[in-house]
Amino acid sequence: MRPGRLAPAWCAFEAGWGRSIRSGLRFHALAAVALWAALAFSDPAHAATPEEDAAIGLIREQFKDVDLRRVIEVSGKMKLDERSAKRFWPIYQSYLMDIVVMRDRQLDNLAEYARQLNAGWIDDPTARASLARSLELEQAKLDARQRMIRKAGEVLSPTQTLRLYQIELAMDAAIRSRLLEQIPPAQ
Repeated sequence: MRPGRLAPAWCAFEAGWGRSIRSGLRFHALAAVALWAALAFSDPAHAATPEEDAAIGLIREQFKDVDLRRVIEVSGKMKLDERSAKRFWPIYQSYLMDIVVMRDRQLDNLAEYARQLNAGWIDDPTARASLARSLELEQAKLDARQRMIRKAGEVLSPTQTLRLYQIELAMDAAIRSRLLEQIPPAQ
């Protein structure tokens, strides 16, 4: 990938700092751009450098803020009473821990994809492996969300459970859309 193609995305990443909760969700998606920028100038023939590892570590740390903003958005929109909140939040916390694990795997997959793309090509075995990992992660996220919704449904009313599901879908769709806009297609 040519370095010049990253500049607009990096500017968007910088502009996403310190805004509303929605901007925090945008940050989640655009944090991948920081990883992309860190890898854009790397030598594709080697393993991760200390700089790349540091960039990935920084992104993972910054996602903690995004997760907090996610909790704030869910909290604001769910409007749970004290009894329901005490039963709901441990379920949601467990879900977020699952999401963090999957996100780390997704960042690793994205880093490998960026290295291959920076090499100028992606061979068929690499493309198959990347696709398989991506589909596996997508299914794992769906499974985690379904488990969380099912458990939440045991402590929330059906209307609250549906609202939670809608909130989660909307947040993830916004994140995914912005992320996919930043990642160049395989060539």
